[in-house]
Amino acid sequence: MLFNKKTLFSFAALLSNLTNIQAQEAAAPADSAVIKLTKDTFADFIQENPLFLAEFFAPWCGHCKHLAPEYVKAAAELEDKNIPLVQIDCTEEQELCMEYEIPGYPSLKVFKNNDPKNTKDYQGARSAESIVSYMIKESLPAVQQVGTDSELQDIVQNATQPVIVDSGVKGLNATFYDVAAKLSSDYTFISYVTSNKTVAKDLSLYLPSEDTPIVFNGDLNKLAKNATQLQEWLKVEALPYFGEIDGSVFQTYVESDIPLAYFFYTSDEEKSKYTEFFTELGKKYRGSLNFVGLDSRKYGRHAENLNMKEQFPLFAIHDMKKNLKYGLPQLAEEKFDQLKDTISIETKDISRLVENFVKGKANAIVKSEPEPEVQESNVFKLVGTTHDKIVSDKKKDVLVKYYAPWCGHCKRLAPIYEELADVYASDKKASSKVLIAEVDATANDISDLNIEGYPTIILYPAGKNAEPVTFTSQRTLDGFLKFLKENGSNRVDGESLYEKYAAAKKEAEEDEEDEEDLDHDEL
Repeated sequence: MLFNKKTLFSFAALLSNLTNIQAQEAAAPADSAVIKLTKDTFADFIQENPLFLAEFFAPWCGHCKHLAPEYVKAAAELEDKNIPLVQIDCTEEQELCMEYEIPGYPSLKVFKNNDPKNTKDYQGARSAESIVSYMIKESLPAVQQVGTDSELQDIVQNATQPVIVDSGVKGLNATFYDVAAKLSSDYTFISYVTSNKTVAKDLSLYLPSEDTPIVFNGDLNKLAKNATQLQEWLKVEALPYFGEIDGSVFQTYVESDIPLAYFFYTSDEEKSKYTEFFTELGKKYRGSLNFVGLDSRKYGRHAENLNMKEQFPLFAIHDMKKNLKYGLPQLAEEKFDQLKDTISIETKDISRLVENFVKGKANAIVKSEPEPEVQESNVFKLVGTTHDKIVSDKKKDVLVKYYAPWCGHCKRLAPIYEELADVYASDKKASSKVLIAEVDATANDISDLNIEGYPTIILYPAGKNAEPVTFTSQRTLDGFLKFLKENGSNRVDGESLYEKYAAAKKEAEEDEEDEEDLDHDEL
């Protein structure tokens, strides 16, 4: 994925459907059905229980406190079904939590088949109802056997998640079961075994609320030998043509690896008015765009992440792989305030933007600071609109620091980075071959770049700009000089430059001291 993970996480957090339940202690009460585990009891518990859900938490965690009453309620409902819910306090069991690489709190993991390595992250809604439904589904066979058409129709008509049906495709059985074992919590897998010779031997997908199945129209022989292909097909085809998005399903849309088109609506009536239109668009552009509805009353701030003003209704597209955003023109704030109660979106305008996007003709909305009229230091300041042009310089090795203004590591690096720029700027020949630059990644859109933390420092070698090299050494002046010499196309000897730069700097400082002494003598 070539999108900013930090931005992605902020999207997911914004879209999360947080409930206003009263917080209690994060640890479940002693008299609840939740079982407390430690490093000493964890291994034995796994061997004794083929299925359970584990919450890795911290007592001070606010999200853990909000989850607690729902978790306790779910544990009580699942107790008589022999599906335990357990808790591990990571402030006391640090070694165990490190073993499972717990990234944050609370982290919910499903353990199955008495295998400590066979875990699956629970990413559903944090409500008792969702947890109970999910765990009961996990307890069922990965593939259900069906022998009659009436049985199949009963399952399809009452399904709340996509149903995938193997009607006896030759050679598919092993692959089908393999995929079902991995994805049974997200889909219902049916093996339709019947003696009725009129039933077609195919692979069909039934979406909730859709009467007509989606039939796999590729090469079934290749599919039977390729579990990955089946999974990729499901990631695309199992999504609704026009679905509602929130935190519980956001990751599913991300994993489809397809751009996401948002319709921000202001009321349920408004959403209903556009549903048929967007459903048809979803069918027409299947595999090119996913269409979703977003309630602006809850998630209106997400418009800012798409470089759009909070003017609703609103339509925008986000190409997450390239981190590019597209939207319909918006009004000046004063004009919007005058007309906001009468604004609507013309379907023809949405269709035109979608068509242009798919054809590659739409213009992205790039968030960018103004281009500096004057560069104030030897560290060249990039902005969103100049970044790609500068890093594509065929004659210069361009080193770019991607930073955030609030980042402490970035602030500590700043004087070292400035001196690095001064070293190369001190020599005319070197300055024509090496550029030291930086960009505020929070204020400027940078496409096709994965920024996982700040500062991220990347070298774009001259003539090989499409093959950037990430700096991972110690952030010292010597470390940067060696890195640029070894990885830059121009192989500029920065260490020799620094010797000359340091000598000239020392000489200048001594001259300045002499001048001060002279002034003092004259006084």
